[in-house]
Amino acid sequence: MIEAVIKAFKHSRDGNVAMMFGLVIFVLLAGAGAAVDFQRVGSMKADLQESADAALIAAVRKKMADPQMTDAEFNQLARRFFDANLENDDSVTISDFNIRWDAEKSAYILDYNANIKSLLMAPTEKGSFDIGIATEAKLGKPPFLEIVMALDNTGSMNSNQKLKNLKVAAKGLTETLLSHVNAEVKIGLVPFAQYVSVGADKEGAAWLDAPTQGNAFKGCVGSRAYPANTIDSDYLNNQIPGLNGAPCPNDILAMTDQEDDIKAAIDAMKGAGWTYIPAGLAWGWRAISDGEPFDQGESNAYIAQRNGMKALIVLTDGKNTKSPDYPTHKNSNIIDANQLTRELCDGIKADKIVVYSIAFDITDPLVRQLLEDCATTPGHYFKAENAADLNRAFVSIATSIQGIVLSK
Repeated sequence: MIEAVIKAFKHSRDGNVAMMFGLVIFVLLAGAGAAVDFQRVGSMKADLQESADAALIAAVRKKMADPQMTDAEFNQLARRFFDANLENDDSVTISDFNIRWDAEKSAYILDYNANIKSLLMAPTEKGSFDIGIATEAKLGKPPFLEIVMALDNTGSMNSNQKLKNLKVAAKGLTETLLSHVNAEVKIGLVPFAQYVSVGADKEGAAWLDAPTQGNAFKGCVGSRAYPANTIDSDYLNNQIPGLNGAPCPNDILAMTDQEDDIKAAIDAMKGAGWTYIPAGLAWGWRAISDGEPFDQGESNAYIAQRNGMKALIVLTDGKNTKSPDYPTHKNSNIIDANQLTRELCDGIKADKIVVYSIAFDITDPLVRQLLEDCATTPGHYFKAENAADLNRAFVSIATSIQGIVLSK
């Protein structure tokens, strides 16, 4: 049909017909060009979506491995993945590329605009096509998870509402990890200062050498002689020394999946006393292991079988001010206390426990370095100078633990 019309126009000598022929040819070519360009744009849009999906998933996985990654680094990493997947097509211009966190959806959302140059329609007004793209990666149920928070409960935490802000952040992490249906998560709490309290109900336990003189045992414990104070074993032959009259924070909360119990223990924390970080580390390790003194943890073999994870969060707002004189912690040998901190951190990590460390309102570079070295990687270390930083640190830890799936 079209060929017959063109043939008729071709043999006509009428001026009007020739002019009409030119117009019809232009319309036909424009229509054919539009069809080709629209088909091409549809194909490009699919390629853009695939590139965005792949880039977002890859970037989020990297961020999970490096929770300290900044928003700028996160976006730059995603853009590099995106450009590599798209193979730098010169006909496409990308703008407003940005990843944002949607707390209500528990999802990372990538938004950007794409301008695609038309090929056959370039002479017309439609020289390009503008497309808005969005892709969403939702955080899913955490893996089989055991996590203990060893939190500074010293007197300095009472200043500048630090303890209050810590409670909010710690409860937020608890809510996030336990909010998923059928979540297999257990969380424990170790408040520490100069000492740690295992609870008065532990009197009579085979691993505890409770005092027999003085007032009734209230749960406060000291340290076994070195090097037993840096390992998690041999408690029946070398018991934990109980103390009477020593200043202790609230009792350790053994790992549990009961959200109300965890939040109540967090709310009950009080700031008092001096700082001895090894106390929090040692008992965080003991609380998450599969043997006594606390045996709520699973074995490493079982964790591996379930593709699960053990993690410990240690937070402090100050340097070690006390060190052990065995069994008490009345000395002030900071070098000794720091070395014990390092040995415990190394032992915990060697036991396949992921360590997150948080320096809260700390200016001392030596203490910051001590905590950064304690973390599993530098990306697992956080420097929080205020409440907002602290909240971001706990949110980053929670998101780094959870699974990730495309949801849009």
